[in-house]
Amino acid sequence: MRTYLLLALLILGVGCGRDGAFEDIDTSTPIVSDIPDGRPMVYPQVYLDNDLPEYTGAILTNVGGQTASLKDGLKITAVSNDSMRLIMPFYIEAMEKLGYTYDKSKYEEDNLLEEPPMMTVVFQKEKRKFSVTLMKMQEQQTEIKIDFMED
Repeated sequence: MRTYLLLALLILGVGCGRDGAFEDIDTSTPIVSDIPDGRPMVYPQVYLDNDLPEYTGAILTNVGGQTASLKDGLKITAVSNDSMRLIMPFYIEAMEKLGYTYDKSKYEEDNLLEEPPMMTVVFQKEKRKFSVTLMKMQEQQTEIKIDFMED
C-alpha cells in the first residue's frame, strides 16, 4: 500500500515543473459576478489608443483610478489560468512589434529559474515605459500587473 502511495506521489510530481503546466489544471478564473458592479472591466481608452496588447483569456480585475492620460501613469491588473512562461513571451513579442525595447539579458537571466514566483519585464520606447509583472497566485493562476507611463 505504501509503495502505491509513493508511486502516485511521484507521478503527480513529474508534471509539475514543465513549461505550461498550468494549462492542464482546471481552475476557475474570476467570473463576471466576482468583478465589481457585476460586469467585465474593459481596457481604458488611452491603453487602446496606444494599441497595447490585450492578453486573450485574461480577465481584468482592477483598472487604476486614473485612466484618462499617461501623466500619472496607468495601472491595470488581470488574472489568467495560463503560466508565466506562456504569458510573458506574448507581451515580449507584442511590444517588440510596437517598437519597444527591453533588457534581453536580464530577462534571460531571470528566466533561468525553473518556476520563478514573479517575473517583470520593463519595455521602453522614447519617453514611454510599459512594465509587465507576473506573479503566481493560489489555484495555479497568474496575476498580470501592467504599468504604462510617459516620462
